[in-house]
Amino acid sequence: MTNPAPLPRRTARLEQRRTELIRVAYELVTTRGFRTISVDDIAAAAGVSHGTFYNYFSNKRDILDAVIDHCFDLLRDRLLGPESGDDPETLDAFCARYSRVVDRCYELVDAEPGLVNFFLLEASSIDDRVIERCMSHARQYAAQAVRQVGRGITRGYLDPQLDPRIAGEVLLSVLVSALLSALRAGSDGLTQDRVRTQSTAFLRSALGAPG
Repeated sequence: MTNPAPLPRRTARLEQRRTELIRVAYELVTTRGFRTISVDDIAAAAGVSHGTFYNYFSNKRDILDAVIDHCFDLLRDRLLGPESGDDPETLDAFCARYSRVVDRCYELVDAEPGLVNFFLLEASSIDDRVIERCMSHARQYAAQAVRQVGRGITRGYLDPQLDPRIAGEVLLSVLVSALLSALRAGSDGLTQDRVRTQSTAFLRSALGAPG
């Protein structure tokens, strides 16, 4: 009788299979659209049986939640970068950081246009559950931005009259606006340089401490 694999190894293998299903579903969703794919498509692309899929997810809609989480992990890593936990010490450093974020928006659209298109254009049209999950992730980013604003106020380079919650929403809006501009690829007359320059100039004037 063959002994079963040790529990940690078996758990790791199961988690790896689940991760692979999510990765494949993500690729299909962002290249073909959620409504055009089926469980059979996901299982076939992952090289597993139809039944194996149902060992991990109840249906196509169930795996979409995991795909959305994966999308936001990618957005956070690609847009905020390794400096996401760093705190700028000056207004110049603060603006320079968001200048780099704008550039990363364009880099992300060049590398994975399907991700940005799904996030900005398709996801919200699927159902209210998707909207709430996206909003939950957006609130996490906004909360991080609120903390950054609070620290900027404490260090004296952001306006002490700011409401950090509103300023955090402004930072989120700048990011979304840059993504939309990148998707339009200059068709609206806004080049990457102009978007970067105008966005950071706006942040400096709107959030910077007077004087």
